[in-house]
Amino acid sequence: MVKSPEITPVGFRPPGDERLAVEVMFIAELQKRAPAGHFASLQRADFYRLIGISSGHTCPMVDFSDYPAQTMDWLLIRPGQVMRNDFSKPWTGWLLVFRPDGLYGSSTGNIAGMPNLQRHVEDLVCLHSLQADQHQWMTHSLNQMLADSAPGADAALRNDMLLLQLASTLLRLTLWQVPQSSLLPSKNSALVQFKRFGHRLELDFSRQHQVQHYARALGMSDKSLGRVCMAAAGLPAKACIAQCITLEARRLLAHTTLTVQAIAYELGFEEATNFGKFFRRQTGVTPLAFRIAHSPSAA
Repeated sequence: MVKSPEITPVGFRPPGDERLAVEVMFIAELQKRAPAGHFASLQRADFYRLIGISSGHTCPMVDFSDYPAQTMDWLLIRPGQVMRNDFSKPWTGWLLVFRPDGLYGSSTGNIAGMPNLQRHVEDLVCLHSLQADQHQWMTHSLNQMLADSAPGADAALRNDMLLLQLASTLLRLTLWQVPQSSLLPSKNSALVQFKRFGHRLELDFSRQHQVQHYARALGMSDKSLGRVCMAAAGLPAKACIAQCITLEARRLLAHTTLTVQAIAYELGFEEATNFGKFFRRQTGVTPLAFRIAHSPSAA
């Protein structure tokens, strides 16, 4: 990914024990760690952020969408997404951050013998509006994680305990989000395959634009991948690939000063003209027109 000066890259560097893959803090503690200008800037992190609102209102921007959030709302921001915090009005809450490799493991692909955990996390939406008892459970969970992360016990033991609590917390969100009627075997099977496709797409979209590449990587035919995409997203596989490329193009056009030619190259296009035709076909406007419409002076 491009690291431009307009989008601040944020890495997972907890000030406490760096051996832990999870960190919990109050929002007030987060605000003490950097000047206000840092939180007003566009940021792209290499870790997950789960934000819970305890009181007040906030409206962060995540990938061109504003998410008005109030008390008992929880937001999940994924690695690679472009985000701008909103502290224009006072609010309090929680922040839980965790590394993708801490969640999924570097060798087994899961933690605590839960091979479906990654799929469940990928199914989570950005904004969750919880009931009072659900919000209370989340608050208690993060309180416990905060206490358990305190120095004292063996770091490896604390890390394992935090990962189990993290998995429980994320699975609770999944349980509250997904209606049981939607968990039909046929639908569930397509979603599993579609999430595998989405994960591979996130890794390869800047280099590979062909359906055949992803079908082969997933061990299926082009037609099978197409059926999976239609069942899970209502779109052909080619359209899903185009959506992913277009989102990254919008990020780079709106939030960086990279030339259109540089963006085209970053996204795997040999010629800027080909990128321009692709972008206009997907959005209805040229890359330059999109950039002008989303420049600070246009706000």
